[in-house]
Amino acid sequence: MKLPITLQNNGFLTVEIMISISLFVLFTISIFSLNSSMYGINTWSLKELDMLNTSVHDMDSAILFSSSTKLFYGNNSTIIKVSPFEIVKSDFQKGWGDSSCSTNIDFEISSLQYFPNGIYLGSGNISTGINSKNSIIYLTSDSPTQSQADFFIINAEDFLNPYIISSLNTGPGLASLAIAGPYAYVANTSSLSQLQIIDIHDRNFPHIVSQLKLPLPNASSTPPRANSIFYRNGYVYLGTNKWDGAEFNIIDVSNPLNPILISSFETNTLINDIYVYENFAFLATSDENQMRIIDINNKNNIFLTHTFTADGWQVQQGKVIAYFENVLALGRTVGGINRILNHEAFVFSTSSDYKIKYSQDIPGGVYGFLMRPPYNFLISHTPSAEFQVWNSDFSLKLYEKSLGLKPVVISCDSSNLFLANGDEKGFSIIKLNQ
Repeated sequence: MKLPITLQNNGFLTVEIMISISLFVLFTISIFSLNSSMYGINTWSLKELDMLNTSVHDMDSAILFSSSTKLFYGNNSTIIKVSPFEIVKSDFQKGWGDSSCSTNIDFEISSLQYFPNGIYLGSGNISTGINSKNSIIYLTSDSPTQSQADFFIINAEDFLNPYIISSLNTGPGLASLAIAGPYAYVANTSSLSQLQIIDIHDRNFPHIVSQLKLPLPNASSTPPRANSIFYRNGYVYLGTNKWDGAEFNIIDVSNPLNPILISSFETNTLINDIYVYENFAFLATSDENQMRIIDINNKNNIFLTHTFTADGWQVQQGKVIAYFENVLALGRTVGGINRILNHEAFVFSTSSDYKIKYSQDIPGGVYGFLMRPPYNFLISHTPSAEFQVWNSDFSLKLYEKSLGLKPVVISCDSSNLFLANGDEKGFSIIKLNQ
C-alpha cells in the first residue's frame, strides 16, 4: 500500500531527500571549515601574540639602551626599530646641556627675518657668549667696569620686544657659558676662579652656588683666564688661555655645589672652543695644531689622538667646532689679509683619520658654524656678508646677508639663530622660517 504512494510522490520525495542531503553535507562542511578556520585563527593569533610579546620585550630592552637594534639619528637621538614598531627616543641625559636646535631646518629665504635690536647692556659692556633655550636667552658679557652685570637672563618670546628677566654681577667678567637644566656653568675671566656655577632654578633670582680655581703649578704662576666651556653628562670641560698650567680641564659637576677637578691636559695654547661627544673632546686651538682631538674615555687618563694643521696657521686661529650626526667641522679666523688658498671652513670625514672632506675660503673668517644638512649656516666678519648659508659640501653659497655688526657666537633654538654681537647691544636674532 505504501509503494504506490512512494511512486506517486517519487519526484517530490527525491527532491526533498536531495535537498536534505545537500543541506546536511553543506552544514557538515561548514562546521568543519569553521572549526578549521577557528583553529587557524587561534593558531595565527597565538603566533601574532607571541611575536608582539617578543617585539614589546625587545622594544623595552631597546628603550633601556641594551638592544642591538639602535641606529644613530641626530646628536642625541636614536631610531629604535623592532617590527612592527619604530620609535625615535631622545637621550635626555646626554642631551642635557646641548642646544635646543631643530635637527632639520627648512630654510626659506623669503621668510627670513632679522631682529637686530637686542638690549643695551651698559657702556663698554660687550657680549661674549650666548645660549638660547625655548626663547629664553642666557647671555654673558665682559666689561671694563667691575660693577656692571655680566650674566643676563632675557625673555625673547617676542623678538621685537625682548626684556631682561634678571642679571648678575659675577666679578671681572665672563667669556662663555653652558646651560644644563637649572644651572649655568660660566667661564670666568677672574684670577680668583675660572669656573662659576649659577643656580637658575628661579630665573628672577640667579645666584652663584659654587666656584673652582685651577691649581697653580707653582706659587709664582699667574692664574689663567677661562675662555671656553662645554657641559656633557655631569662634567664641565673648561679651556683657558695659554699659561704655565694645563689649558684643558675636566671638572666633575655631578654635585653642582662641589665641583671637582678630575684631570687636565697641556695644549700650550689658547683654547677657543670645545665640543664633546661620546669618548672624544674636540678643541679649536690657536697654534699650529688648530684642532686637537682628546680621548676622554678614561677621564683620569686623557690623551691626544689627532691634530689638524692647515696652511695659514701662523696668523689664523682655530675658532669654532661644529658637530652634527657624526660629522665634524672646524671654523677658523682669517688672520688679517685673506688668502684664497688658506681656507676658513673645514668639514672632515667620519673615518678615524679625520681627513678633510670639504673646505672653503670664507674671507671674514668663521665665528659660528651650524650644520643642518643640506645647509651650513655661518657667521663671519666678512663685510656686508656676516651671515652666510652654504650647501652641505661648500660648493655653492646659497645666501648672504649684511648684519651691520661682527657677531662672535651663534646659538640655535628651534629654527631661530641667536647671535652674541660682541657689542653693547648684546644680541641679535635671525628667524629662518615661518
